[in-house]
Amino acid sequence: MTSASKTTSHRPQRPLRLTAGAVAAAAVGWSLVAVPGAAAAEQAEPGAELVFEQTAEPIEGVRPGDPAEVSFAVKNKGDAPATRVVLYLGGSQGLEYAKKYSNCVYEEAPAQDEGPARTNAVCDIEQTLEPGVVYEPGEPIGLKLLDRALYERLDVNILAGVNTFPDGTQHGGGADPVLKLVARTTPEAPGTVHGGELGVDITAENTADFALTGSKVRGAAGRTVEAKVTFANKGPAWARNDVYGPIGVFDVGIPEGTKVTGVPEFCEPAEAAATYRCTTPYNYADEDSERAYVFGLRIEKVVAGATGKVAFVKGDNRWGTLPFDKNRTNNTAEIVVNESGGGASSGGTTSGGATGGTTGGASGGTDGAASSTGGTGAGTQLDELAETGTTDGTLLAGGAAVVLLAAGGAAVAIRRRTS
Repeated sequence: MTSASKTTSHRPQRPLRLTAGAVAAAAVGWSLVAVPGAAAAEQAEPGAELVFEQTAEPIEGVRPGDPAEVSFAVKNKGDAPATRVVLYLGGSQGLEYAKKYSNCVYEEAPAQDEGPARTNAVCDIEQTLEPGVVYEPGEPIGLKLLDRALYERLDVNILAGVNTFPDGTQHGGGADPVLKLVARTTPEAPGTVHGGELGVDITAENTADFALTGSKVRGAAGRTVEAKVTFANKGPAWARNDVYGPIGVFDVGIPEGTKVTGVPEFCEPAEAAATYRCTTPYNYADEDSERAYVFGLRIEKVVAGATGKVAFVKGDNRWGTLPFDKNRTNNTAEIVVNESGGGASSGGTTSGGATGGTTGGASGGTDGAASSTGGTGAGTQLDELAETGTTDGTLLAGGAAVVLLAAGGAAVAIRRRTS
């Protein structure tokens, strides 16, 4: 499956793909894949220009546990030899390298605030690439698809004259032989398109179970209660969108007789009356992760069994069609206020409302990549905001998240965003 042609989302989003920064300084921070368009600016060696043939085909039909191979062809289209050549490999988190070459250094980069975890490598190519010659790896880059694999990608970049290994030749990254580039003897096909970097999409035959859970709350007229809606990816795969918009988008109907006094982050009024549209924070959702959205509802009038429907919205991209989700029984839920007669609502779970203004709400969690109660996947996005209902209808939110960033392994405290 390839990326969809549409590139817009239903609402403005922050930048979502944190592929790389200055690759010339990658020895410390390990931003291993160049920002698109940056390769030419960072090609420091005068006269040498390394470009990839844009002929790599997407890989489909593979399953978790299967091997996959990626080859590429790089040409020095400049007028001088390329020396001090460095090859950068950036794999998505559902991939694993089958070999660890001795001239490559490998890194498992943790999830950042808005980017999923990655598996990266930087390779010291001790060769001179001559002008006009096309080179290929001595063997394809071998990959293995992990159990969490679904929409995967390998990004490849190559630069000459950079100072990624300031102390000279780098060896000892792995136990396997040296990764080498060999000159191709056959000429390029007429009209071959070149580019500064290469990306290969790998789609696994796997599923991700997106689920919505509602809640049941009770309260007298004039009281404020907390109604929690939970989005979860029950796996087994992590999933990312084919646009830079959120992967999960759902509408939350507000039950009759209530007024919204607290709106959770990543929710806003929808076009439909008495409805809020909520999204996942990012364009991906890790397996075994979940996020709670807590609405403050003031009961203006007691309406027995007042119900608001919660459901994923339809759309053209993965966030609307959920092609990876084969279990549609948990794609809807309900918020029920003052249920009469008992019984379970579809997709709902019983949770205490703040009838006295002091109970209910979601447990504390994290914002971004760190794991917390309620999710077990690496790089999970858990953010069940700690909310406390009060008799005057206000909501209190607090907590902080610590995100381990890949650059230098620095731990940075991120203040929780509040609605």
